[in-house]
Amino acid sequence: MTTPNKLLLAVLLTTAAISGASAADLDFDYPAVIDMTASNQVDWSGFYAGVYAGYTGGRATSTSVGNETPIDVKGGLLGGTVGVNAQYDKFVLGLENDLAWSGAEGSATCVGNAAFNCNGKLDWLGTTKLRAGVAFDQFMVFGTAGVALGGITATVDPVPGGITGSYSSAIWGWTAGAGAEMAVTDQVSVKAEYAYYDFASVQAEAGTVTAAGATDIKSSAHVLKLGVNYRF
Repeated sequence: MTTPNKLLLAVLLTTAAISGASAADLDFDYPAVIDMTASNQVDWSGFYAGVYAGYTGGRATSTSVGNETPIDVKGGLLGGTVGVNAQYDKFVLGLENDLAWSGAEGSATCVGNAAFNCNGKLDWLGTTKLRAGVAFDQFMVFGTAGVALGGITATVDPVPGGITGSYSSAIWGWTAGAGAEMAVTDQVSVKAEYAYYDFASVQAEAGTVTAAGATDIKSSAHVLKLGVNYRF
């Protein structure tokens, strides 16, 4: 082999060695590919507690001696909630209790005696209800139905002689509604809910808001709530 051929062979062997070493230097582990299709599934199961603010608009109808006086009652609510959920795939079943202070009140001229005002006030409002929903990861829609309780005060002014001019009672009935809830963290969620309340009549005795006889009071209400829940 001539000297030029030996020189060319040496250059080729050296280049191959350098290329092999460079390839070995470039050998490194690539990071794992992130699965962007995985959903951040929220587990709605377990106990929770929360607070809410709301607004109610309703009607109390006072009936005495054949005279019926409708009183529109409206105002704010502020309350708390405790409950528990169990989730089965996308379906969520639960039991919830809530209790709220109410500032809802109203007044109307007493039918049958325009010299007096008939007044109504919702003092507090509570429920025990079932809740059923469908979860879409962080978002859930639900319906509710259950038992409703409340406290009312009826008054008349000016107070005629011979009566107290005031009557207070607990009332009970049923409620049904619907709403939506969205998880903002693993434990915290916000909700919006509407519910209708229908209460049984109560009877104010003669000598409280009227002197002529007993007064029947029938109440119903629409309630909108906005709240925050914390899941344990």
